Amino acid sequence: MKRGTRILLTGGGTAGHVNPALAIGAALAEEGSETLFVGVRGRAEEQVVPKEGIPIRFVRASGFPGTRPSPALVRFLLDLGVGTLQAAGVLLRFRPDVLVGTGGFASAPVIFAATLLKKLRLLRSRVFVHEQNAVPGKLNRLVGRFAEKVFVTFPETLSLFPGNGAVTGYPLRKRIGHVSKEEARARLDFAIPEGRTVVFVFGGSQGSRSLNRGLVDALGDLLPHAERLFVVHGTGLFKGGGYDAGADTEVRLAARYSKEERERIATFYVSRSYFHDIASVYAVSDLVVIRGGSGSLNEVARMGLPALVVPKANLPGDHQVANARALERAGGAEVLYEETVLRDGHLAEELDGALLARRVLDLIDDPDRLAEMSRAGRDVLGADAAAEIAHHVRHGRGTGTIEPTLVPAPHVVSNAALLSRLEKAAAAEGRRYRAEAHVEPRDLAWFRSRAASLLANEGWEARNLGVKLLGLLGATEKVPLLLALLGDRTPAPLLQRLLGGDFAQVGFVRRNAFTALGRLGVVDAGVEAALLAGFADPYWEVRAEAARTAARFAGRLERRDDVVAALVGGLSDRNLEAAAAAAEALGAIGGEADALPALLRLSDYKFWKVRAAALRGVLALVERGEARDRARLATALPAFLLTSTDFRPQFEMKLSYRRVLEALSRGKESPR
Repeated sequence: MKRGTRILLTGGGTAGHVNPALAIGAALAEEGSETLFVGVRGRAEEQVVPKEGIPIRFVRASGFPGTRPSPALVRFLLDLGVGTLQAAGVLLRFRPDVLVGTGGFASAPVIFAATLLKKLRLLRSRVFVHEQNAVPGKLNRLVGRFAEKVFVTFPETLSLFPGNGAVTGYPLRKRIGHVSKEEARARLDFAIPEGRTVVFVFGGSQGSRSLNRGLVDALGDLLPHAERLFVVHGTGLFKGGGYDAGADTEVRLAARYSKEERERIATFYVSRSYFHDIASVYAVSDLVVIRGGSGSLNEVARMGLPALVVPKANLPGDHQVANARALERAGGAEVLYEETVLRDGHLAEELDGALLARRVLDLIDDPDRLAEMSRAGRDVLGADAAAEIAHHVRHGRGTGTIEPTLVPAPHVVSNAALLSRLEKAAAAEGRRYRAEAHVEPRDLAWFRSRAASLLANEGWEARNLGVKLLGLLGATEKVPLLLALLGDRTPAPLLQRLLGGDFAQVGFVRRNAFTALGRLGVVDAGVEAALLAGFADPYWEVRAEAARTAARFAGRLERRDDVVAALVGGLSDRNLEAAAAAAEALGAIGGEADALPALLRLSDYKFWKVRAAALRGVLALVERGEARDRARLATALPAFLLTSTDFRPQFEMKLSYRRVLEALSRGKESPR
């Protein structure tokens, strides 16, 4: 690089994109060089970058909502177009020699503008991209095609950038790890009493709603330990969508604790929206509770800080879980997962405050464990990633000595792949199937938690995936969530209703929720109420599946008479599949007095599939010993019409008929 190099940095939305850009910029800067940052107004970069003494310009940009047509996609495309024009103006005025993008909202329009201007020979900038996570975002995959080099943190990410990728690790700010505890205490704007164990809790620059609320809830359980603890809380900068991170935290504190309790909490708890001097907070901390972003994990690893990581589930590639497990596997962290709960009639992801307090206390009460985690965290660090990137930019190649900053992230099986694997096993094993035989014990709780979180997803496809997985994973503790979903009668959006839809919880989701309940085998008052409602569901597949699920619970139903009466009514269902399912369920649940007469009345039903199902129901009653007057039944059976309108090599109705006659001729009665 020549002296007086102009460096343009772009990336943002969160500090996880801003801080790597600043670290790379610092490594590239030399005497006489000039640096400019391009970001999005109202995001983390607006507050973080000026503190570093770097000028900042703003362009329009918004997050990529996916390819499905929606108002959000229209807005994204509009913002991208306007932002690209704005970025072109910035580029033509500043004329950078080097452009480095680190992902986030602003990167795409700036790199698109640079690529267009280069093709028009109006710009000669060299373009580089850094990807922080093991699984790149869609926009970084796209803009990476236009870059001279894509620097990645994890080795496995190279396969996504086969022509221009290079492993460099995660670039960290120089001051991280270089502040003494004494210097840090003097620099902070709050005092920490001597002898306290300091716990630093933060969810990144924007904060984490569940982490913030979970910590507030945990403070009550930490109160008895106030004399030996000090909690530092970074609530985050996020404001929007009806949520203000800082204000919400204050409101929750006021609602949950009395004035006297809040005064006691203030003796060991302090909060700020954002810590610009986070290096000093790290320096005074003994334990951190954080999200699973790559930047945070790398920073605490450099500091040798033991970490309790609460990763956000179901992000692209589950990269936060992959990151967290990487540090956990190395020994520098423990992982705590959020849970999906029913709150005020709605499903929401929450962090249990009591559990969080217990995990924190367990760690700080075990100094040997903390020391072991500290040593392990330091061991996973490699070379200086920012310096490695600067070497690539200046010399066109790396130093040849770089090691990835974190050990390679372990593969996290996707929800879709897990579903496919478990469905095959369940089909092969039938009633012998058990999830524990196909999932590692350490993964089972996590997979159940991750599947439950899908139930709160806005997309019905994700919710459908979640209910299937909960049943196959044997997640009996999640039954209340399935019941809440089945009881949700929120109307579908107008367009969906015009196309034949009914509720926001679409028919496929409701049907598969009953399938999951059948697999889980939990029968209680809530489940029975859901079954009775399911028999009257507007979607025929739900009615049919409710009947099949009820049959699986035969002999365990407290409201057995109500269920039988509803199934008898289901025999006249206009949908033949639902009527057939009701007939077979009556055979499993009903008796000679309430089910057999109704089944025999179907002997001349116009659809042969329903007549066949009625015969199977009669057979089940006979085999259960519920047909005591066998002579009368033998007289009634010939009334069944055994013909059909289609040809089958083995006609199942005649087969069922012969089986009923054979069962009657054996004269065996099962005990009632």
